[in-house]
Amino acid sequence: MDKREQLFEDLRKQNIRITKQRRAIIDVLEDKHLTIQEIYAALKKRGFKNLGTVYNNIDFLLEHKIVTQLFINGKKHYDLTIDEESHDADSHIHVTCKVDNKIIEINHSDIFDTIKNHPVFDNFQIDKIQLQVEGVCKNSDAKSCHKDGECFLATLGKSN
Repeated sequence: MDKREQLFEDLRKQNIRITKQRRAIIDVLEDKHLTIQEIYAALKKRGFKNLGTVYNNIDFLLEHKIVTQLFINGKKHYDLTIDEESHDADSHIHVTCKVDNKIIEINHSDIFDTIKNHPVFDNFQIDKIQLQVEGVCKNSDAKSCHKDGECFLATLGKSN
């Protein structure tokens, strides 16, 4: 049984339903970081037309740590946290390019360990670390976004 189905089974044991709308949101978010409006637009194409239901289900998915919320350029985005072995809702690093708004995730446990083991946190138990790193590639310019076909984020995302 994969991680997603195990999660669904655990929720069912708590008498929590995995509705068609919840499954559809999970499917839409796979490998994407989307705003609520982008999720809603994708769900409308699948026949789900109630925006309120989308908000309610996002709240449910956040509460159960199936998705996490992040802010990119002042907008809330949602990111699926299941099916990914290298991170969960409580250990996430997002890197965003300010030129093209591309978002990638990096997950290096040594970064989290450095923060958790820093002396400033000696008397504090850290339960959640989410970092958002914004910047631009050294090889970028405003006109072409990426000179010479090199994108730092593309290479960074592959170095996990």
